[in-house]
Amino acid sequence: MPRRKTAILIRKYLIIFFAILLIFIWLNHDRAKAETEKDDGMVHFPSVSITPTTRRISTGFLHRHERLRKLVPKNLWNRTHRIFERETPTDSKETTTNLEDFEFQRENREASTPMVKAARYFVNSKNCRMPYADPFSREALEIYTPFKLKLCSNDSDIFVLNYNWNKKHYMLHLNEKALYRLSSYSSVSCNFRQVIQGRNKSSEINSRIYFNQSYKLPRDLSGIFVECHDAKNSSRIVQQDAFPLVQTHNRTGSSSDKPPSRRQPSVILLGLNSLSRMNFQRTMPKTAKFVSQLGWFEMEGYNKVADNTVQNLLPVLMGCTAEQSPRRCKRDDKECVAQFPWIWKDYKRAGYTTALGEDLASSGIVFTQDGLGYHPGEVDHSLHSLLLRMEQVMSIYVRFGYNYCIGRRLAVSYVYAFCEQFVSRYVEELDQPAFGYFWSCTFTRDYNFGAASLDDRYLGYLQQLEAHQLFDKAIVILFSDHGARFGELLDLSDSFLEERLPMLHIYLPPWFRTSYPKYVQALYLNRNRLSSNFDLHNTLRHILQLNATTQADLPPLATCPSSQSLLHPLPRDRSCEDACIGEHWCTCKEFIAQGLNTEMYLLAKRVIYHINRWMLVHQFNTFCQRMRLLNLDSAEKKMLFEDNGKETMHGGIAIYRLRFRTLPGSAKFQATVRLNRDLKKFDNSYVPEISRLNSYHNHSLCVDDVIAKKFCFCYPSTKLDTFMGAWKKLKLTTLPG
Repeated sequence: MPRRKTAILIRKYLIIFFAILLIFIWLNHDRAKAETEKDDGMVHFPSVSITPTTRRISTGFLHRHERLRKLVPKNLWNRTHRIFERETPTDSKETTTNLEDFEFQRENREASTPMVKAARYFVNSKNCRMPYADPFSREALEIYTPFKLKLCSNDSDIFVLNYNWNKKHYMLHLNEKALYRLSSYSSVSCNFRQVIQGRNKSSEINSRIYFNQSYKLPRDLSGIFVECHDAKNSSRIVQQDAFPLVQTHNRTGSSSDKPPSRRQPSVILLGLNSLSRMNFQRTMPKTAKFVSQLGWFEMEGYNKVADNTVQNLLPVLMGCTAEQSPRRCKRDDKECVAQFPWIWKDYKRAGYTTALGEDLASSGIVFTQDGLGYHPGEVDHSLHSLLLRMEQVMSIYVRFGYNYCIGRRLAVSYVYAFCEQFVSRYVEELDQPAFGYFWSCTFTRDYNFGAASLDDRYLGYLQQLEAHQLFDKAIVILFSDHGARFGELLDLSDSFLEERLPMLHIYLPPWFRTSYPKYVQALYLNRNRLSSNFDLHNTLRHILQLNATTQADLPPLATCPSSQSLLHPLPRDRSCEDACIGEHWCTCKEFIAQGLNTEMYLLAKRVIYHINRWMLVHQFNTFCQRMRLLNLDSAEKKMLFEDNGKETMHGGIAIYRLRFRTLPGSAKFQATVRLNRDLKKFDNSYVPEISRLNSYHNHSLCVDDVIAKKFCFCYPSTKLDTFMGAWKKLKLTTLPG
């Protein structure tokens, strides 16, 4: 009997326990559901169900998934997931659209909910079907690992620089509280030194000028070093800093005094290296939201024309390719430097004040430390002398492969301060036409997700420029040279687009939109039409000739006659050939996967033969090892063939896209080749356009040529084997043609 009573008692307690447990689970589920429904500002990602056939999703991915939900505003998510439909042909109604109606339509487009279309393309026309790439695809989020911004110093600023608007000069102040908090010495002395441009691109520092509390800086200074140290021993430094100084010299009348038809808009170019439109939205959502406001136009069909930074910026800034440009020269060769057709030279001749700033003083596109380079010629304001000297005398911290910190500040912050001063002096204060080019590499060039740590800082930078009336008065262009050229992003399914579609956002100020409604409408139409670097250059030319109301009024660009200004409607059925985009860089044509058979392997080996021959012709075999095929990763064929320059189903030219790896070093490459199916040989084999898909910096230090670096593995320091020795001594005459 007692045993039976005990069993009944245990059963009763178990029933009570499970009843309470079920009630607890139900209450928690109900509360979680209610909290989800209340969170209207949250981006709701599609749910993921894991089955035996589903690829395993890592815990790290789920954490990044949650982080991205917080990073990406809901309206930005909706906009990036909008599906693009085929454009309707332009008709007479398009050209008569009222500007107010146009802006109303744009606002509605921004606020509307996503619509599901039949196909997804950035550009969808007869001659160009550029596929849509989702910045927030599952595979992209799996590898997305953003870093937080790392500050260079946590100390308070001892030196404070102010500008006196009434007296038109800079004042340098000492923050005495910070000075005595940071100093442990009984007596401290503070000074500044002027940085001036020296000969042969060097910069010089004048002698120290000591001061107490405040000092009125002379108007002829363009940059200063400042320092506080122990009064008894100058080597004991308390704090060291540097400041660019943009001083105004021209005092002509204000642009706003002129009627709109005669007003010259200021133009500011803001560049971020190696940032595709997809990675920009993925890593910099706050900045992307800022440039989605009224007045901004994103060129979603913008396609790069070449491989690296120099080759893509020269068409924008000079209107020519690296091969078409004048030879590189030394800075003191004035006759050679004068031949460079930089766009800012045209603006300077038109009465603009010009400024240039890059965060890499010794290895940028415009400035190089030694040897030959593309030198900028005369400009009114340059950051180069100050930054070059800072790299030589201040402490350097390297992150993402470049000078992340110079002294106690981010390297890029000097570019921002320089740009802000330039805009404040000429655009806000004097309201005079100004042209500025400000380029940044250090966060984005060699690390795919470095831009994520820059997002908050860059948004603040744009907001400061907004406070200085930049967006009331100037045309602003935020752009990049290309997407990721190596790294994790090139292992994704849309890597072909990632590399070839740099971001391009163009802002038109309110007065310009009111005065030139046809140009605004053309820019709006061109958002989803194929465009290239040459078109951007033509747009910069067009801004100097705003009376060129039709494309025929703007003289054609000799290096790309079919290129156009983005302020004129681009042809809807434009092809890559029309935009001067080579076959290897063109994203307009669809490819289909091929089996990795013997024929495809032979094609890959033939490509490597042409690479080795190119290295031999240019005598780089004396520095670099011979390449051999390691493996063929993928092969694709263009859906249509070519016959006499026209695409057909059964032409004589087949176009293949190959991705392969080579020895030594497991280098990754991608090549686009045109195979003559009748002659069984390549119709072209332009080696410089072959893409390198992984980093080559450390193993190509023995050569300086930017093309050879892609293919070079320097010889080892040990004794060479017979194979290497024979290749090193080989001459072209001994190699069959």
